[in-house]
Amino acid sequence: MTDVVEIEYPYVERNVTRHGKARYYLRIDGKRICRLPNKIDSEEFQKEYWAARKAYQPDAAPDPAQPQTLSKIVKPNSFRWLCLEYMGSIAFKTLDVTTQDRRRNIIEAMWEEPLSTNDGRLFADMPLSAMDVGNLEVLRDRKKEKPFAADERLKTLRQVFDTKKDGKPIVANIARLVEPFRQQSDGHETATPENLAAFIAHHGVKSKAVLYLAIQMFTGLRVSDLRVIGPQHRRKDVFKLRLFKNRNRTPVDLEIAIHPILEGVLAMHPPKGLHYLVTEFGKPFNSAKSLGNRISDWWRQADMPHLTSHSVRKGLATDLAHEEATDSMLEAMFGWKDGKTSKIYTRNAERARLARQSVARINWDGIGNLLLASDDVGEGETGNGLPHLSESVAAGAIPLMK
Repeated sequence: MTDVVEIEYPYVERNVTRHGKARYYLRIDGKRICRLPNKIDSEEFQKEYWAARKAYQPDAAPDPAQPQTLSKIVKPNSFRWLCLEYMGSIAFKTLDVTTQDRRRNIIEAMWEEPLSTNDGRLFADMPLSAMDVGNLEVLRDRKKEKPFAADERLKTLRQVFDTKKDGKPIVANIARLVEPFRQQSDGHETATPENLAAFIAHHGVKSKAVLYLAIQMFTGLRVSDLRVIGPQHRRKDVFKLRLFKNRNRTPVDLEIAIHPILEGVLAMHPPKGLHYLVTEFGKPFNSAKSLGNRISDWWRQADMPHLTSHSVRKGLATDLAHEEATDSMLEAMFGWKDGKTSKIYTRNAERARLARQSVARINWDGIGNLLLASDDVGEGETGNGLPHLSESVAAGAIPLMK
């Protein structure tokens, strides 16, 4: 038997089970809000009843134009509900802890964003049935000033909408219909030899900053691996280690020969423990983030705040590609698997080589040679006082056209 009673408390529903036990619920406007303690005459019942009444205000409809706050109640089949389903899935739980933390932060930030400047309702409560590509583009575009962050947000959304339950997708993955910003952004800037020389000159060859730079210049390790690299990873003239990234899902064991220059730098910094890179107190960095922040500080001190540890990693890949390293060489060096990343560098280097070879083949039936003759300037120099082009031709710097 179910009926609504008003002993002392309005909106209390009393439900007697088949075993004769009474259960109480708060029911307002035909909606069961929550269950209450079993003893209606207890102090616990009184406290929970009034707390639930205060939390539920049926007469105070939210103003869509005003900013809302994140509710404690997760609405079923809402965007927030789907995100929680994702964070409870195997796909999320098998990620590295650092990746989980990063994605969780991205997700929770999206929850608290309003739908628009004129609609203060939050994306957290938006029904999945109402979400479309346009909504996801709004979430992406709010990071357009930082294209890399926009792409990370989109990548997370694709994972969320790809969540499965009982082996079947919960919703269609509309996030895959949204274009990333990566087409317009190259992400981190690439460190050049001039940047590295300026860094070394600023910090000095015997500094910890240059020790870090030398290790990364000749190994290309990520910050997560730079944090742990040490003498225990050395086997004669090579480093052997398991990369930190994807170590639990698709582990990669790397073997990198120690370059003679790196050998010399390491000899200048004899380690006192299991780590080459340590704090001022001789302790290892407690996380990749703490080492990454320190490396960023070193770049800022050298007046190059736009560069990071990843900039050096990209610089090394670029240098190797221009020295005609193959895709397989780069993949072995950096631990890449799918070949997509290595082709970014080898394709660019090959394009530059082919362009140079193309210039050497320009013919124009020899007409271009007429450009080297001039009667308007003095012998041996141009109108700018620079050496005449004919001298460059004679020296073999510029080939005559056939």
